[in-house]
Amino acid sequence: MLQQAIAGSPEPKDNWNQLLMAAMSEAGQTGEAVKQAEALATKNPTDKKAQLNLASMYMQADQMDKAGAVMGKLYTAGQLTDEREYKQLYSIYANTEGKEKDVIAVINDGLQKGILKPDYQVYLAQAQAYYYSDPQQTDKAIQAWQNAAPLSKDGETYLNLAKVLYQEGRIPQAKEAARQAKAKGVKNPKDADKIINLK
Repeated sequence: MLQQAIAGSPEPKDNWNQLLMAAMSEAGQTGEAVKQAEALATKNPTDKKAQLNLASMYMQADQMDKAGAVMGKLYTAGQLTDEREYKQLYSIYANTEGKEKDVIAVINDGLQKGILKPDYQVYLAQAQAYYYSDPQQTDKAIQAWQNAAPLSKDGETYLNLAKVLYQEGRIPQAKEAARQAKAKGVKNPKDADKIINLK
């Protein structure tokens, strides 16, 4: 029905196309939804909404490299302006192998511009990107985990921090982070105890 309405209308509304793509996606026709989004984005290369829809469809189809390319173009052109868009971009990069430097750049840029709020998810993504980047930037990762841990709903982030500090030979700090982890609550308190009880 939506396809007929769009085809029969001289000026189909934007949200009709969005509804059609959502319906196709829900019906398991992700490939068709992607084709629809690609056609709209090609027809309207300067339309930010069409480009964002295309990136979303690529994400739903688990084509992160293509989603990253679309969002990366918008980012480079200065068209990403809100928190949701920045989070979408760094999430795409975080789920794409070898893109840790891009995650770091987008998060740092977003924080500097005040577009991203310094919240738990942002700090956690930043910490992981620093930790897994090549070369590894452990000190910056530790700083980001130290920022994230107090904002976490439980002590798992403190425990992760404690393990990294232990690996780095920073035992007194590791013990303190493990104590914080236990105080906030962790699934396996014995993991924290191992670090707390280090001689």
